Amino acid sequence: MTSTGGHGREPAGVAWPGESIVTAAVIVALLPLGFLHVSSIGSLDPLTAVISDYVFQPGGYALLGAAAISMAVACTVLATGLRRAGLPAARVPTALLVSAAVALVLVALFPTHTPGTTPGLVSTVHRVAGGWAFTALPLAAWLVAVRARTAAPWQPAAAPLTWAAGIAGAVSGFFLLNHVPIVIAGSPFSPFLGGVQRVLCVAVMVVLVMTARATRLATESVESPVPAAGSLRGAA
Repeated sequence: MTSTGGHGREPAGVAWPGESIVTAAVIVALLPLGFLHVSSIGSLDPLTAVISDYVFQPGGYALLGAAAISMAVACTVLATGLRRAGLPAARVPTALLVSAAVALVLVALFPTHTPGTTPGLVSTVHRVAGGWAFTALPLAAWLVAVRARTAAPWQPAAAPLTWAAGIAGAVSGFFLLNHVPIVIAGSPFSPFLGGVQRVLCVAVMVVLVMTARATRLATESVESPVPAAGSLRGAA
């Protein structure tokens, strides 16, 4: 008697490739940022200058744009996986991820203004879009963590994702609050705003990768094949 499916299981569906894509996109975003940091040693202080100021370095516009677009790809791919992975009430975190992707595209297209000059419409779009991206991503991850507590496939990721999203959210709040005195008085609370932003970027990237991993594991749990009825009878 010939059996089909050597392991007594139905053929599994195609695995969700999102974790690999998100991780690759984050790495691709890091590469141009790393190059700009290394190539601008001596001309920009990473503790005080924000990342957007690298746009004025040789090739800065293209390299910063590539990093932002890569992050937008990561957000979009992750948004497509939440519902497939069975996350309860996935609409809001999905919408936040999509809106962050749109904001990152705007960040890539609209550069900041030259330091020491008056902000214009283009740089205002850049700032607002960047601020929204830094707000939406930690919030989306936190909402995923909250919903993960109520869904069995997601529960193992709930606690670590809550901590990661909370840390990213706290750093994001501190970074964004520093822009209030910039608008009013022209200087932030912290003189090391650039350093804070870099910590925030790393925190957001970690949150994206962690959320992608949780989504992949939940997807595998939701879509795991079950033993075929014929195979069970044969085993009996």
